[in-house]
Amino acid sequence: MFNEEEKKRIFDQVMKIWVNPEMEVRIKKGWLKKGTEIKRIQILFFPGSKPQIRFNERVKVIAKVKSSRRIIKGEEVKITIENLEGIEVECPPNCGHIALINLLGRWFVIFDARRYKKKIAKFIEKSKEFYESARDDLKNGRLSPFFENCWACAELSSVCHFLALGQEYGNHTSNIEKFEKWAELGNVDSEHGRILSKLNILRKSARYGNSADFKREDPQRFLKAVKEMIKRAEKLIN
Repeated sequence: MFNEEEKKRIFDQVMKIWVNPEMEVRIKKGWLKKGTEIKRIQILFFPGSKPQIRFNERVKVIAKVKSSRRIIKGEEVKITIENLEGIEVECPPNCGHIALINLLGRWFVIFDARRYKKKIAKFIEKSKEFYESARDDLKNGRLSPFFENCWACAELSSVCHFLALGQEYGNHTSNIEKFEKWAELGNVDSEHGRILSKLNILRKSARYGNSADFKREDPQRFLKAVKEMIKRAEKLIN
C-alpha cells in the first residue's frame, strides 16, 4: 500500500523513465496516434531483458467489487470507489511489473517486483519433498541421507530469495555466501544463514565419512530450521 505522496512520486518516475519516452517513439513511428487517451499502463520486467511496456487494452485488469445485493448473471455492474475492494493486473508468472490504472477518474498504482514466481513455486515443492525424505531418514536413523536431504531442502529454499529479485542461482559456494550476506542484512533469520553453511559441511562429513561431526549434532534443530526456511520462501510468492 502507498500513501498519496508515494503514489504521486512513483507515478511521476514511471512516466518520466519509461512511459513518456516510449510514447514518443511510438508516435514517431506511427504506432500510436498523437492525443490518444491512455488509461492503462504496465511496465513488465522480464529477467535478463529490457522492460516491455503495454498500453490500454493490452493491460488486462480485474476489479474486485463488493455488492450489497444479489447480482444476476450477465447484468452490468456499476463500480464506485465505495464498493471497489481491489484491482488485479494480469502479469506473466516470471516477471515483475508496475501498473498505472485510471479507474473512476483516479490513478491506481500496482507494484510487484517479484520475478521467477513460477520457478520459485517449483523449487518450494521440491524443497518440501526433500524435507519429507529427511523426516523419514531421521525416523529410521539414517543420518547420512538425512543431512543430504536437509541440505538440498535448505539450498533450494535459499535460492528462491534471489530468484524473486530476478537473479539466477550459482554454485554452492556463491549461493551460501550470498545467503549469509542476505541474512546479515536482516532479510531472513540469521540462524538460517548459519544453518545453510553448516549443512554443507555436515552433509560432506556424513557422505564421505571423513569426520564424525554430524553424529554430534542435534538433527531436530536442522529439521526445524529447514521447515522454517520453506515457510519463509513461500511468503515470497503468496
